[in-house]
Amino acid sequence: MIAVRGRFGKPCPCCDAPVQRILYADRETNYCARCQTGGQVLADRVLSQLLKKDWPRTIEEWEQIRGG
Repeated sequence: MIAVRGRFGKPCPCCDAPVQRILYADRETNYCARCQTGGQVLADRVLSQLLKKDWPRTIEEWEQIRGG
């Protein structure tokens, strides 16, 4: 979805969920977990390895952690 390009942390224009980001090497991909992955937060290589079991699996868990 091109509508979330460069909008990391800002609300998705379609559903208001926070736009997520995946970092890999020198590349960045922004996506809306609710619109594009059915609510599943995709693993960022750096953070998910650091957090392991504490990594939020759904957008609801992510919002709960962030206080949203």
